[in-house]
Amino acid sequence: MTIRKNLLLTGLLAAAALASGCLNPLMFKRGAYTMDDWDTWTSWNDAYGSHEVTPDGVYYRLTPRQDDTRDTPSDGYSPGLILSRELMGDNWTVDLRADFDIPPGQVKRFSFGIWAGGDASRPSLGNASAVMKIVAQRQNGPRPGDDALIMFSLPGGRPYAVPLKAKVLRFARSGPYFSAAYSLNGRKFTPLLTAEAPPGQIPSQKFFIGGFAAGPTDGAYARLTSLKINGREVLR
Repeated sequence: MTIRKNLLLTGLLAAAALASGCLNPLMFKRGAYTMDDWDTWTSWNDAYGSHEVTPDGVYYRLTPRQDDTRDTPSDGYSPGLILSRELMGDNWTVDLRADFDIPPGQVKRFSFGIWAGGDASRPSLGNASAVMKIVAQRQNGPRPGDDALIMFSLPGGRPYAVPLKAKVLRFARSGPYFSAAYSLNGRKFTPLLTAEAPPGQIPSQKFFIGGFAAGPTDGAYARLTSLKINGREVLR
């Protein structure tokens, strides 16, 4: 009876949080891949983008007309689901292994990387509280050249092409400097860019993933299979 009451209370609290418009309820999904230390920043009406934790990875799936650059609906697009994990300290390394299924068609992309800014701010690409971002985007679209993986820093950074066969993407911080690199074999890394954070305190720094879909998603998904922070696996 006690267990049943606890489950009922948990459900009522979760429903109350969503009803109140809370944008970052904790995820309590357990399994071979655990997400307990992550935040979900819910989409508009909780209807744009979804995630699933399975024995073979963490899946993120797109929904038509979701946009990771927005925090309010406009122009027929709505803010989509964002998953994020807090990073601590001034020196760290994040290594990501992921694969993607993005059929050609209308433009679709997954955006992920490092977001630094306000402590309680939704880590969207368009949120004004961000002081800097290092972003990777895996995308596809109607033209052959749209099938690409790029990395860049914001504000103002130019895009760098990353080979689609890259096995590991690395994001790192050393004091005020943030950097990105990739590896084709998981051992030797090719540096891509370094960006210096603006002076002043950075209240929060997060690894994040979101997405964009101009129209039908055709089943597009990203699958995170490994995320190592300072060499420690945090997905399994």
